[in-house]
Amino acid sequence: MHAIRLEGPRLLKLAEVPMPETDGRQVRMRVCACGICGSDLHYWQSGLGMDGKPGLILGHEFCGTVDDPGPRSDLAKEARITALPLNPCGFCESCTGGLSHLCLQGMKRPIPGNNSPGAFAEYMLLRPDMVRALPDSISDKQAVLIEPAAVALHAVRQAGIKVGDRVLIVGGGPIGVLVAAWARIAGAGLVVLSEVDAFRRAFAKSRGDVDAVLNGKDPELVCKLKKLSGSGFDMAIETSAKDQGCHAALAALKPRGTLVLAGISFAAQQIPTLLAVIKEIRILGAFAYHLDEFDTALTFIAEKRLAVEDLVTKTIGFDEVQNTFQQLSSPLPDQMKVMIKP
Repeated sequence: MHAIRLEGPRLLKLAEVPMPETDGRQVRMRVCACGICGSDLHYWQSGLGMDGKPGLILGHEFCGTVDDPGPRSDLAKEARITALPLNPCGFCESCTGGLSHLCLQGMKRPIPGNNSPGAFAEYMLLRPDMVRALPDSISDKQAVLIEPAAVALHAVRQAGIKVGDRVLIVGGGPIGVLVAAWARIAGAGLVVLSEVDAFRRAFAKSRGDVDAVLNGKDPELVCKLKKLSGSGFDMAIETSAKDQGCHAALAALKPRGTLVLAGISFAAQQIPTLLAVIKEIRILGAFAYHLDEFDTALTFIAEKRLAVEDLVTKTIGFDEVQNTFQQLSSPLPDQMKVMIKP
């Protein structure tokens, strides 16, 4: 079968690889679509997967159809499916404590698109209990946004947003835009987003989930944020993984506000701890999602309570993947979510 393989730093190549073989214990899916995630760009830049090895087939935001149902007797061949790209052990302290997304063995176990073959391919194998059936009300474009929507939902739940809260979102990429949507669903009274890219600012503003969109490069950004929020924001959710984003979020929060770090950087970052200390800011991380949050995202999308399809701003084939990664790595990519169709 054809697949896109990570061959080295900033290098993806179309390759002919063996069809994944089933042994009756896994579901084999024919891939219909896969989104490109920010973590894919990190792996592309380094040339290595999560395990520090080259040759990875990327892709963890996907949908497809059943080719071999394996042990899932409830799945018919050709049925549309997606899956959680997680592989918790089920036995460690995190798993038994309801935090399977933080499995203590998680990074050592095969995770699709991270350290085992993902969806930049014609076929892939899936852990049966992670597979989810897709209703007809969800298109392929919507399906590839279920996983990012679950990431955003988890960040919002980490923040503990309540009705009437003032929420700042730093970063207007797919996760930031989806955070804004979930914050509004949670009842936030004020939702403000900052972003450096003009295309993404315009996109966020067009969706109607935010009350104001500000330029993240504006030297008066913090002053404008304080003016909009009055005494400061109750919560800030940082999705850009940039130093300046963390600084702006801390500066704009009220005393004892909450900062959720939802962006991922593979490099060390600087946070002004003095500002965090003197304001007694509560700082939380938000990684991946609970299993039920993935299912909640799927349900909200299926029931048209969460709009996501417009986030797919470009669809490409395998022959365009390398050039697209080069474009997406530019400072201003002028895209939201790019979807690959094999």
